[in-house]
Amino acid sequence: MEIIVVKFGGTSVADERARTAAIGQIKNILKEGYGVVAVVSAMGRKGAPYATDTLLSLVRPAGESAPRTRDLLMTCGETISACVFADSLEQEGVKAMPMNGMTAGIKTDGVYNAAEITGMDTGRVIKAVEEGYVPVITGFQGISENCDMTTLGRGGSDTSAVAIGGYLGARGVYIYTDVPGIAETDPRIVKEARFLKEVDAEDMLTLAENGAGIIHPRAVRTGVGFGVPVWVRSTFDSDPGTAIVHLDPKPAGLVGLALKKGLPGEEPMAAVTVVSHPVTEEAVSKAKAALPGADIAKEGDVLRAEVKETEAADAVRALYDIFH
Repeated sequence: MEIIVVKFGGTSVADERARTAAIGQIKNILKEGYGVVAVVSAMGRKGAPYATDTLLSLVRPAGESAPRTRDLLMTCGETISACVFADSLEQEGVKAMPMNGMTAGIKTDGVYNAAEITGMDTGRVIKAVEEGYVPVITGFQGISENCDMTTLGRGGSDTSAVAIGGYLGARGVYIYTDVPGIAETDPRIVKEARFLKEVDAEDMLTLAENGAGIIHPRAVRTGVGFGVPVWVRSTFDSDPGTAIVHLDPKPAGLVGLALKKGLPGEEPMAAVTVVSHPVTEEAVSKAKAALPGADIAKEGDVLRAEVKETEAADAVRALYDIFH
């Protein structure tokens, strides 16, 4: 049986309405004849009772409390989420089995709060799928050679899902979120920015490393390493979302723009990164004319403009108009 790995973020498991939508997505995949493995984040965001940051507030700050203690505490949010989501699936007639990083066989290098996944014993997960269960696995965590629970750091649940998909030889990984896919740039800055049907994985990695926040660069890098296709979709509709895949040849034209703030300087700086096939000299000239105070550099199909942070949104809009 081919497997689809699905990952639901905190907003997709935070309340009954969101969990119902997530369960609907799983049911649709099961109807298509695939086995499903679900990966979940902790429920909600800071302030919610079981969110990771809320749990961390129960102990002393980093540097005062022990890293081993903090990591074990941080695994609790996802553990609660996996149990609640598995129980919700069972209530909807879907057999489910919650698993944490240890019981799912996810191995890490043992670095607290910044672990890398080094392997996976897939036997228990595959057996569960073959028996008709949906394994609901905690994201963001695994077990070290010393049997310590360790967490992966920022973007850990996305990375967990893609790695699990890779080790299982999954047909694909669906990252569900509260937006309908990956847009050319942040729609809050450029309202007319289109959502993409597909994007080349290497291009997506460039954008993710330079501030595109929809998916963590480690997750994209993991997908590239395994060669597993990844989709970013909305939990709340049936749109197929954006496929992150290897494209050869890469389509001509604008791929996207990313914005990274907080660069060092005499005053706060930001970098706008454009990926386009190609980046022409004419486009570079137009960019320099539109952003006279910017530090602009071109390398291959990537243009980078460093501007004052207060001018960042205007720079994104100007470059979007030039490349679109």
